[in-house]
Amino acid sequence: MAESERIDTDDSGEGAGGVFANESRRTFMKKGALATGALALGLGSAGTAVAQDSTSVLVYTYAYHPNVPFRVTNALEQSTTVRLLERPGGGDVDEISQPDDYSGWVIRYDLGGRNGAITTIMFSRDASFSQGDRRRFSGDATVFSSQLNLLSTTVRSPE
Repeated sequence: MAESERIDTDDSGEGAGGVFANESRRTFMKKGALATGALALGLGSAGTAVAQDSTSVLVYTYAYHPNVPFRVTNALEQSTTVRLLERPGGGDVDEISQPDDYSGWVIRYDLGGRNGAITTIMFSRDASFSQGDRRRFSGDATVFSSQLNLLSTTVRSPE
């Protein structure tokens, strides 16, 4: 392992049991950051075939962690979904002329512990999710709206 890739797991710094003491959490965050960076550079897959058992969704670029299981914790109120899918200060973006056609959900990534969960929001025009549903984002995503910082991807069962 190269020095730059080495993960410090000793008891110094954040302390044993601190947020950064968990090697899998650090690896997860590194992979998520790399995936987000690649998408920002336009390296996302644009012509990928979508499996029939997957559902199209939108997720914020900074909250996209492919192939990591998450759980739907709650549905957003429609007025909240509309506000989040408009420009800051109001007004439609080119990609979404009818934000009220979308539904939104609060999701929480399953990171294997209670202390390191990441909570975020996803949207869909056609999907329906219930509280407690478990899914994963696919590894293929494209920039949907640079103004709203949203990616388009698919979700599937966590397997």
